[in-house]
Amino acid sequence: MKPKNDNVNSLIPFSWDSDDPEEFPSKIHVAHSDLKQPKKFGVFLWWTEQTPSWVHPDDVKTADCLIPSDRIFLRCNCENASDRELGFSEFRYGNQRFRGKPALWLEVSLQEIEIGDRVEIKSQSGKLKPQIASVIDILWNRTKRTVEFRLAVNEIPMQRRFLDSDLRPAVRLGQHLTARELRPESNRILT
Repeated sequence: MKPKNDNVNSLIPFSWDSDDPEEFPSKIHVAHSDLKQPKKFGVFLWWTEQTPSWVHPDDVKTADCLIPSDRIFLRCNCENASDRELGFSEFRYGNQRFRGKPALWLEVSLQEIEIGDRVEIKSQSGKLKPQIASVIDILWNRTKRTVEFRLAVNEIPMQRRFLDSDLRPAVRLGQHLTARELRPESNRILT
């Protein structure tokens, strides 16, 4: 038997035992646009003077309001298959989103905490006041090259920025859980 040298976009048979095409009852067609992208986070620190070709034409106004900035965006697949075929990804920052290609994109480390999550502020041996807060901003510190979080307690924004090491994901007892908090891979601590 000869090994197949098909690329990802070709037809892949279920059985590799024979080269006879009549023995393959069915085949799987894997298109590049149907592959799931891993979750990635990054920041757009620059913006071009002209209308960028890497932003979807319908989303230029939204993208213009959001970037350049120190905001850390979540990059994921577009829901529209034709946008995926054109190479567009969806960039999310809280409830705001736009479609674009990862040009001028600086990828940062994977973040377990997202905007809207409830977190517990660790006391860090008495240096910080332990309390429950909501994440309102995830920002990139250009000088330290670290991810920082802005929090709100009882919907009042805190002035200080926090590092990932200062926080722990949390859920308050007696409150409804969000869809993200119900995911099995979420490592939440009940408080």
